[in-house]
Amino acid sequence: MDRDTIRYPWRGRTDGKPRVIAHRGASAHAFENTLRAFTVAAELGADMWEIDVHLTRDGAAVVSHDSGLERMFGAKGEIADLDLAELRRRAPDLPTLDEVIALAAKLDQGLYVEIKARGAGAVAARQMQAAGFGDAVIGSFSLEEVRDLADAHCPYPLAILVPLGVDPFDWAERSGADIIHLCWERGGERPQDLVTPDLMRGSEEAGLGIVLWHEERRSVLDDIEALPVLGICTNNPEMMVRLDDARALGIQAVCHRGANRFAPENTLAAARLSFEQGADYVEVDVRESADGEIIVIHDPTVDRTTNGSGRVIDMTAAELRALDAGTWFSPHFSGERLPLLSDVIELAQAYGRKLYIENKSVPARKLVDFVESKGFLANCFFWSGNPALQEGTRSVSVDAPIKSSLCDYPDIAALRQHLAPAIAEILYEDYENNVEACIEAGLTPMLQYFGHDPAVFAHIATLRPPMINLDRADLLLKACRTDDHPASIS
Repeated sequence: MDRDTIRYPWRGRTDGKPRVIAHRGASAHAFENTLRAFTVAAELGADMWEIDVHLTRDGAAVVSHDSGLERMFGAKGEIADLDLAELRRRAPDLPTLDEVIALAAKLDQGLYVEIKARGAGAVAARQMQAAGFGDAVIGSFSLEEVRDLADAHCPYPLAILVPLGVDPFDWAERSGADIIHLCWERGGERPQDLVTPDLMRGSEEAGLGIVLWHEERRSVLDDIEALPVLGICTNNPEMMVRLDDARALGIQAVCHRGANRFAPENTLAAARLSFEQGADYVEVDVRESADGEIIVIHDPTVDRTTNGSGRVIDMTAAELRALDAGTWFSPHFSGERLPLLSDVIELAQAYGRKLYIENKSVPARKLVDFVESKGFLANCFFWSGNPALQEGTRSVSVDAPIKSSLCDYPDIAALRQHLAPAIAEILYEDYENNVEACIEAGLTPMLQYFGHDPAVFAHIATLRPPMINLDRADLLLKACRTDDHPASIS
């Protein structure tokens, strides 16, 4: 499709790929259609948010997929039967459309507005116009709703949402839509096969844009991202906005305790999100339970990151695994469990990725032997802030990859001589003064920066460290998406 000849405005991505439309926000990581879900979507790299709009009894436009409050808020009532004030009392996290418009403008996000209530399209259009908001699409499954907007010369592009089993071109003609939004996610294991060359040619000839369903299957996304479509919806925007640009600069990302800004630290949810972002490594902290299992948790007690209390070493693995390790972070992650190291290794193997294992209390021999028994020794590196465990790792294995931290040594030469590490971690503020000596010593430098200053990440992108240990992979990605970076240090 020639995007220069279509009959509606559409702000394309600079990389030429379909726009990332976060379905109800980043609904895999926060409660759908909430300000939190939309904020997370923006931070994970979305271009637009798909939102659902209903009208209250007193005519206020609010953002909710369901017409009722039970599923999302555990409250009684239908939105159309409640005034806004009563609705906010029963469901305080349900946002108004005006609140979402203001947040989208602040975060430079577009809005893909699905109309759920008859007449809400005109209300949404008026409110966006009043706010001076331009980057938006309005759509609906209702032919009548889209037709009314077209006949009223709505200033925003219009989309008709097309279910399986109907002719998208017939629906586009009857509704007057500019975009056919194919809601074909239930079209079998390979719904991408339904987007045929004939369909693409037909849309081009009719001057229609195409937007595709929400998709979270990697194999399907890989195919539909290559299609000349305007946008793709997804619950997981990180699956479409990955760290490829950082990797192209030679930077391997090491995510500290997983994607801990978006999911509870040291959980499978945090690790999975990091791997979906494209991180090369996830850092996890390991301790020994009372019955000798290797559990993933940072603190010596469970108090901060679970609903329990007590020392890890005094609890069995079964007791630790019974704790809720997600609600402290967000009710969305209620029921998330403390993983065993074996769980995280299996996840990393499934993604073909690696781990940085920080040993908090596990005997060095036991930890190295366990990792080796999983066939994973070459796919991780170790470190411990406990000198006995750090030195013990090297004493039990000459092959175990070790990281050492420059801040513990007077210089690179002393670091290298001590334990023959593979990786030297260097704090951001010390990196430029030590990176050349590190490389000359045959070590891989790993820059450490746990901050969140975009200007620092812009500088890091120019430094091109071979590895970076960080909390905010999303900010690294944004910094690396710029076009002008000088040659790397070699």
